[in-house]
Amino acid sequence: MPVNHADSSRPPRPPSRAARKRELLDTLEQQRIDIMVESLRLERAATPLDRGWHTLRRYKAPLLLAGGGVAWQLLRRPGKALRLGRRALGGYVLLRKLQRLST
Repeated sequence: MPVNHADSSRPPRPPSRAARKRELLDTLEQQRIDIMVESLRLERAATPLDRGWHTLRRYKAPLLLAGGGVAWQLLRRPGKALRLGRRALGGYVLLRKLQRLST
C-alpha cells in the first residue's frame, strides 16, 4: 500500500506577497471607483439645494436689514407688536375657517 506523504491536516499555504498585493490593489481601485460614483450621485442630489442656497444668499443682506428694523421696533414698542401679532393670528384663523367652510 502506498504511503501518502502529503499530510491533509496541514493548513493551506497563505497567498504569496505578490498575490496579496494584487488583491489589495484591486480592492483599493474598486473603493476609488465606488467613491467617485457616490460623489457624482451626491452632487446630482444636492444641486437643487445648492441652487436654493445661492438664491437665499442673494437676499441675505436685505433680510438681515429688515429683521434688524423689526427687532428695533419690537424693542421700542412691544405692545404694538403684540397687537399686530394677535391680529395676524386672528386673520390666519379666520382664513382657515373660511377655507374649511368653502370645501
